[in-house]
Amino acid sequence: MNSAFKFKLIQALNKKNGNKGFTLIELLVVVIIIGVLAAIALPNLLGQVAKGRQAEARTNLGVVNRAQQVYRLENTTFGTVSQLPVQFTLTYYSSVSHVTNSAISAEAHMAPLTTYQNDILEYGSAVGQTTAGVFSAVICEQATAATTAVANAGDLTTPAADGTAACAAATVARPVN
Repeated sequence: MNSAFKFKLIQALNKKNGNKGFTLIELLVVVIIIGVLAAIALPNLLGQVAKGRQAEARTNLGVVNRAQQVYRLENTTFGTVSQLPVQFTLTYYSSVSHVTNSAISAEAHMAPLTTYQNDILEYGSAVGQTTAGVFSAVICEQATAATTAVANAGDLTTPAADGTAACAAATVARPVN
């Protein structure tokens, strides 16, 4: 090969490969698109995180309700939380607090730890036994914003005198499905 041909071949190859890479505008458009997608997805992600944290309370109160039913079958009254043979894994909530217990009903309550008070809701549970021997159990979540604490631990549930368990007024609590 002669040197003029080599020179023109190298020059043509350099021109051909010179347009590789991204311009500043292309990079800016990509960054803006990623920012918009993140802004749309972030609130949804945070809501899912809160729901996952609240699952701890729902699960633990469900365990308490079932343990209360077993305790009531073996005894003449419902038990306190400390009398129940259950253990809890607590990460986001303080311990399960006993509210009331009697021969026909029992209530329990879970409040979030101080770190999570503005993010997750409080939960309460009630279990009762009717005169026919039928158990009724409910788990209720706080209806107000997470930033507003429930005034009294027993405010979320209202076990009736006939042994049925229900959530308090809709402005205070709503049942968990």
